[in-house]
Amino acid sequence: MSSRYAIIGAFLLLLASTTIPLLYTYTSTLLESLDAGVAERVLAYRLYRSLYAILAGVVLAASGCMLQASLRNPLVDHYVLGIGSGSLFAVYTALLLVDHVSLWALSLSATIGGLVALALTVLVAESVSGSDVAYVLSGIGVTSLFSGLSVLLLHYVVRKYAYASLMLTGTFIHSRPDNLQYAVTALLLVLVGYFTLSKRLNALMLGDDYAAQLGVDPNLTRLLTSLVAGVSASIIVSQFGVIGFLGLVTPHIARFTLRTSDNRLVVPVAMATGSLLLYMTDTVSRALPGGVGEIPAGALISAIGAPFFLILLTRRFRGVLK
Repeated sequence: MSSRYAIIGAFLLLLASTTIPLLYTYTSTLLESLDAGVAERVLAYRLYRSLYAILAGVVLAASGCMLQASLRNPLVDHYVLGIGSGSLFAVYTALLLVDHVSLWALSLSATIGGLVALALTVLVAESVSGSDVAYVLSGIGVTSLFSGLSVLLLHYVVRKYAYASLMLTGTFIHSRPDNLQYAVTALLLVLVGYFTLSKRLNALMLGDDYAAQLGVDPNLTRLLTSLVAGVSASIIVSQFGVIGFLGLVTPHIARFTLRTSDNRLVVPVAMATGSLLLYMTDTVSRALPGGVGEIPAGALISAIGAPFFLILLTRRFRGVLK
């Protein structure tokens, strides 16, 4: 019974983390409009932008939790495993080859690219040793490959799509109503994955043999989790670009706060943390520049997450991180 209340509390926290920022955005814009005469379309833009930052934070945090649990590796997320760079390369390729590509086609291309990159990372890592470090090194190699190819394509893509360069680091500057259905699709996907896979992931974290004794198929669970995390993260990349390390940081914050690795609790708390962190980062990114253009939110997240990743990697080598 206590775990049920804890899960309800975690989802209440998630609800608060998603609704309060939107209410703040709405009220602050209205107050500003009384003085500055902000048009209604500006209010709509700010609401959509805040909503997308929140949804992206929720999705990326959930995908990070699922990948870390299924692979039993606390050093991975969609960015480290190459999903982000593979998705971006596929998006650039679609933009370059098709004159008028739809958002649906971009999402499909990103999904294919992200899953291909994830498959390459897993194959290389398992062929070496399957260890935590093998996954990190394999992911770095795959990420570097697709990132380099993306930069090469960018010189041609940017002539057709002016915001292509901003997708390298992730941004919400081009927030449109058309993006909503894809962001919501990614959200629904991770929510379905949470409700159907969280208990299986708890068993899987104890080892494949133990999971099999409990009636959980380790390989099937790992495959389904990778598909959910890979597809949902790829959809976010197709809409807003690569936002690195958010999925790596938030699961650790949730585990540290809760003092447990139970995914039934960790995932919703991580989603709440991801939504708040990305919302605040996007807000700060618009306030920092001072008239010279805004800093992409993904760049700020990477500046925060990269040192955190190095600390985790160092602790893992020393045998401190379990």
